[in-house]
Amino acid sequence: MAALALIGLAACGDAGAEQGATRAQILNANGDVLLEVAIWVAETEDELREGLRRYPPLAQDEGLLLLFPVETTICITNTGVPYPIDVVYASADRQVIAVETIPADAPGHYCHPQTAMALELQGGALRSTNPVKLQLF
Repeated sequence: MAALALIGLAACGDAGAEQGATRAQILNANGDVLLEVAIWVAETEDELREGLRRYPPLAQDEGLLLLFPVETTICITNTGVPYPIDVVYASADRQVIAVETIPADAPGHYCHPQTAMALELQGGALRSTNPVKLQLF
């Protein structure tokens, strides 16, 4: 799913801390859990480029965490994925930068700066409009 473009380079992110993660939570400003999902982690160039095209369709409680080697502008496309997705873009310190809902097989690029990781979810899985933190464990 993630045919991505890396545009510019900023401060390095610490992807190593997330390598062993198997679950993710999305929190609101009060620290309440808005969503918890089991995750796969993509971090090689091939895994990042292929994204969700490498996996079976996501269930409501599953996600794909894309880890990038540096914090930069990240672009996601949903080309070749036959279902809509929600994408949570987060900085190296796991602050939510943006949330996008991307239609099934959408050819366009959805880009956000200062991104070190992106959590891809089944479309509609994240119903809240105010996520602020991505927690991994």
